[in-house]
Amino acid sequence: MTHSGSPAPEDFEGRLAALRAEFPGWTIECADISPLYRAVRSSGEGERLGAGSYSGLRRLLYEADTADCERALLALSKELEARGASAIRHSVSIVTRTRTGTARTVGASRRRFIWDSGLDLGPLDAVEEVALKITRLLGLELHPQLAALARRMGVRGYRVNIGAPEITVTADVGGTPRAVRITCEARPTDEDRDWFGTHWGDPIAEATDITGAEVRLVGLLTARP
Repeated sequence: MTHSGSPAPEDFEGRLAALRAEFPGWTIECADISPLYRAVRSSGEGERLGAGSYSGLRRLLYEADTADCERALLALSKELEARGASAIRHSVSIVTRTRTGTARTVGASRRRFIWDSGLDLGPLDAVEEVALKITRLLGLELHPQLAALARRMGVRGYRVNIGAPEITVTADVGGTPRAVRITCEARPTDEDRDWFGTHWGDPIAEATDITGAEVRLVGLLTARP
């Protein structure tokens, strides 16, 4: 359909498609009566928006998205604080810190939480899951893969001390104790994928490769000086 002063049909449909892609939480359509441009929340919350122009509806959608993000960031900041993480909230972001004090930022846009590296942390309605992911990215909580590695090393007979967010594995080499502290944190140079690493900063293996990390760690503990 077209209206006086509206774009050509193909351009009109293209703009509506772009709007739907930009605001995926809404059902967006054009009507024959006022308001001509309409949007309804797809989640069943019942919120409806209407405007007489494409730009007017986009502005309303942007304002609704901003309000959603602000509410979600407030809830996320409280959840992070409850988990022992610092959380300084701004209108469109949260600034938090890693275990070593490095500042990292969490933003929100189009109903998604976004890490400062661009990593998609999850939807706005998954606050608890996103907070858990962030505490692991910050190195404040023992990573489940690190716990699995600790069990593997314990089965091998090594002494393992667990103290979040790291484990310390100790071996006796010729009567002399040798210990390596291992962390599992996001690696910025690898799109924030989780990696095992030593306390002196060397990567061991990606977190999904527990066997590889186990073999490498045994090599470190048993290597001759």
